[in-house]
Amino acid sequence: MFLPHVFATLGFAIFKVAKVQKIKKQHLLFVFLSFALVKPIYLSLLPLKPIKRNVFILLLLFIGYNAQLRACQDSLKDTLKVHKSFVKKVIDAATAKRSFILAPEGGRSPQTGFFTGIYYLQLIRPKGDTSTRCSNIETYGTVTQKNQFYQTLNNVLLLDHEKYFLRGTTYVSKFNEYFYGLGNNINVQNRDLINFDYFNALQRFTRVIKSHAYVGIQGQFNETFNLTYDKGGILDQSNAYGKGGSRNVGFGPLFLYDTRDHVIYTRTGTYLDISAMFYQKQFGSQFPFQNFIFDFRKFIKFYKNDVISFQTLINYNWGNVPFRQLALMGGDVMMRGYYPGIYRDNFYMATQVEFRIPVYKIFGLVFFAAVGEVQHTLAAFNWQDIKYTYGIGLRMMFIKHERINIGGDLGFSKNTKTLSLGSGESF
Repeated sequence: MFLPHVFATLGFAIFKVAKVQKIKKQHLLFVFLSFALVKPIYLSLLPLKPIKRNVFILLLLFIGYNAQLRACQDSLKDTLKVHKSFVKKVIDAATAKRSFILAPEGGRSPQTGFFTGIYYLQLIRPKGDTSTRCSNIETYGTVTQKNQFYQTLNNVLLLDHEKYFLRGTTYVSKFNEYFYGLGNNINVQNRDLINFDYFNALQRFTRVIKSHAYVGIQGQFNETFNLTYDKGGILDQSNAYGKGGSRNVGFGPLFLYDTRDHVIYTRTGTYLDISAMFYQKQFGSQFPFQNFIFDFRKFIKFYKNDVISFQTLINYNWGNVPFRQLALMGGDVMMRGYYPGIYRDNFYMATQVEFRIPVYKIFGLVFFAAVGEVQHTLAAFNWQDIKYTYGIGLRMMFIKHERINIGGDLGFSKNTKTLSLGSGESF
């Protein structure tokens, strides 16, 4: 009758040793039960009937199972504590209070070969001024295996307690892009790869005239040069302006109404930007034309921090518009899912809606959909030629106190799909 006590004592000793030595108890338990379950010699020594022997074995199994379950639960609790601690440290490090983002980029594409670059965002907030929204300067650049490069510098500066607003971009590149043709009805399977050098500088200066309302002036210098493409190809056979390159200088007025709570990650407010630009020979333009832009956005916060946002964009050009300054459909802002400039013409109208939903801690999702169309004139616009896109995006809040996200959007259209990565929101 002493053997059951021996095995009970042995089992108890195993668990004690496991606890002292910090060994996973379930591993030792497996050895112990394996020994107990094999048809061993010791069973013949037990002065018990077969039924009672089975009951004894089941009792051992039951005790062992409960001990293993408790061991697993303890191990799981310890693992979860470590996991939560690790996740919290990662989140705290990722969202630590800072005023900049510095990140590398790299990859490979058929157009560029291998490429590498760097992205930098600097937030600017006047000391002691909590009423002025955060300004920012953003720059990113890339060099490629095929001796290509581009460099961009964007500025959004709110000055003197938001009395003045200076927005602009400067872009220089030696790069390439696909040209699919002009108009809304093209064959997306046919395209030309064109190579060119490019420089663009645009600055927009406004002054407040009433609460949230600004008026001002804008100016742009735009040049495409060293342009090369296949003779007899789509671009060569088109009637596009600027096939040999173009240089244009324009100035014009603009009106801005802006009640957004944040210029990068907006949860509430209205944004209305109406502007005109005149590219005249007197300013030094090779191809005189005019441009009008209407950009309306609305942001509504609901539930906790969920946001639904709307945007309607109209881009209208008339005159001798170079093909690289036409209204372009696609990209990472409007009509995500289309290659940038896959459709281009004088007139472009599009509207989009986006849901921004925080999911867990610093992670969130966005869902978006858009419709749009390009035509040569406003009168040619029709409902039959409308294009659509939709998609989903992932966000990770990188600078928590300023609500700055990094992430990517995967967009789908009827014929193509695109993936875009970056910081901030699309609009």
